[in-house]
Amino acid sequence: MRRATRANTARDARGALVRAILPAIILVTGLSIGFALIYHTAFPTALYAALVTMTTLGDAHLAVTTPLEQAWVAFSAVAGVAGGIAAVTTLATFDWTGYLQISRTDRRLSRMQDHIIIAGGGRVGRRAALEAQAAGSSVVVLELDERRIAELEEAGIPNLRGDAREPDLLERAGLQRAKGFIAALPDDAANLYAVMLAREANAEISIAARAGDARTAEMLHRAGAQRVVLPEVSAGHNLAHFLTRPTFFALLEDGSVREAIVADGGAAAGRSLRELSEQGMRGIVAAVRREGTFLRDLNGDTQLEVGDTLLLVGDAEALQQDTPRYIG
Repeated sequence: MRRATRANTARDARGALVRAILPAIILVTGLSIGFALIYHTAFPTALYAALVTMTTLGDAHLAVTTPLEQAWVAFSAVAGVAGGIAAVTTLATFDWTGYLQISRTDRRLSRMQDHIIIAGGGRVGRRAALEAQAAGSSVVVLELDERRIAELEEAGIPNLRGDAREPDLLERAGLQRAKGFIAALPDDAANLYAVMLAREANAEISIAARAGDARTAEMLHRAGAQRVVLPEVSAGHNLAHFLTRPTFFALLEDGSVREAIVADGGAAAGRSLRELSEQGMRGIVAAVRREGTFLRDLNGDTQLEVGDTLLLVGDAEALQQDTPRYIG
């Protein structure tokens, strides 16, 4: 069974309309020509007669006297009813609900900016989506399995049904406008191919991926992923850090640590840390990363630039409110 995508669903909708309307036009034209020839009348009058007769609305004030006229009027009425039933059947059997749903999804996706695309809606991908949403980012998950799609829907996670290794699906998800791509497919080869496609389509996007072993991790790095996570290694780090850095983990858990990027047009661009504090921004800028390097000796005179990544520490609710207002 062919998957429902924007392109083939729109094509199917057009096809359904053509199959319903084109035969009707041909039928009306043919019956009108017949009326014009039999009754020796002008085409507009014949068209009116054909429409009235085939829709069984009346006799169109025709003098039906000869056997030929009787036969033609009867044929027109029967053909009109049969053609109408065929057109309605064609339109009724098409999945208009699915077409409208895909159209609504595309409109929502077209409005997304700086969102995160996640390939794979399994446990890893679903957890990544929930964490990203909790951090204030918009997400869309690409998943092929119907059961997982149902789980995503239940969790309130936007999704698209399809293979993340298809360039058309990545384009539909807004890869050019996205700020991040996460390859969380269960198969290493699929993750590698998805990363290659994402990097080729958007040279600036940040890419993270999961890998099953160190060899695959190296290949993913070469394909364009800046961050590769091996679940077993990551779990070991988290377990150890939970015991050795409990305060830091507590801050992460309740949202008291937040990362934000200084955007062009945001109140933080071109201002010093002291100016932001005087303007009322809550939270402490614990670190600033610029072009891959952490700035040393932060102080009130440190001036922020567009593209700087800030590590903010403070009240979770205050950070959630201030980050969009000051950072961009």
